Amino acid sequence: TKIQTEVDATSAQLSSFGQLKSAVSNTQLAARALGNLSSSASSADVKTAATQFVSSFNAAIGSAKTAAAVPGAATSADSANRASRDLSRSVMADVRTFDALKKLGFSLRSDGTLALDAKKLEAAQKADPVGVQATLSKIGQQVDKTAAKELASDGPVSGSMAALNARASLLKAQQNSLATLAKNAAAASASTSSSTTNSSSWSRGFGVSAYQANSRNV
Repeated sequence: TKIQTEVDATSAQLSSFGQLKSAVSNTQLAARALGNLSSSASSADVKTAATQFVSSFNAAIGSAKTAAAVPGAATSADSANRASRDLSRSVMADVRTFDALKKLGFSLRSDGTLALDAKKLEAAQKADPVGVQATLSKIGQQVDKTAAKELASDGPVSGSMAALNARASLLKAQQNSLATLAKNAAAASASTSSSTTNSSSWSRGFGVSAYQANSRNV
């Protein structure tokens, strides 16, 4: 039925947005870890934090694109695309920071994902650990702030999930109402059929009795 099709589409969108929310949350955690690096952090620690940040960031971008492609409410697709754009823009929010980031081996691809040249980052860390920490801290704060907005109750991700949940509940209520109506209609039909059968039997019985009575009187 049409409602079942809408239920299935809404469920699929909810699932994809659940994955997107998880991915954005992981990106926020990775961004915070990046921002909390100390100037005395080892090259290994810096590399680990940077690599995890890029991986989580790219997973969020991928999840957003996947959510946007799921058939269903157009507003949800728009929200997923917005989340993807917002995250990509957060990396370039400050021109000076973005330029400094590129010197550390980071680059923003055309699809909105990040790439990292680990060797370039390691060389920068050895040459200027304080400068590396300052740049990574700045970009971490920028992405953390953007992720928080996406996950806020009125943000693209959480807001869309709330709307989808409300729609799912409405569709479920409509399904239950239709099921109840169908059940009542079937019961009424069965009752009417039974009454008709009993009435017909009574009529036939009454006719026979009347005939027999009349025959005896003749």
